Amino acid sequence: MKFSNKFYLVSLFSVIAVILFLGCVAAIPIVVYYYNTNDNYVATAEVRRNADDLWLAVVRLAEKRASETEGKIDILKKDNTQRLLEATDGKQTASVKVIPDGRRKSKVVITANVPKGMENELAKEKELAAQIMRHLCEEAKAECKLAES
Repeated sequence: MKFSNKFYLVSLFSVIAVILFLGCVAAIPIVVYYYNTNDNYVATAEVRRNADDLWLAVVRLAEKRASETEGKIDILKKDNTQRLLEATDGKQTASVKVIPDGRRKSKVVITANVPKGMENELAKEKELAAQIMRHLCEEAKAECKLAES
């Protein structure tokens, strides 16, 4: 009986060590927090992925969407040094900023806005921010869990 408990504990710690050392993002859900300012709707998330890898996922996703005919976006600004990307679909504008937070952790800030005269439509801003975060999580192969704050 002692041998099976010891074997079980060694197996459990081995699995945990593999998850930690490989940085398995799928095992660690991302919680996304939303808030709005006077002009924008903001979604933030802490991601257990280094900023460079996450930035590459942002750029891949934006360039893929820019080349599509349906759901096409235009990239307005791309700053690799600041890890900042701004894009529009012609009606709404959104920006994505990836901020390093240690070697294996990053913060993603997505800001979305709607055209002037439609400021009361926060649902559209929230939907845009949520769509971007969902697409980014899929591109980065990360599991996301949405949370209201």
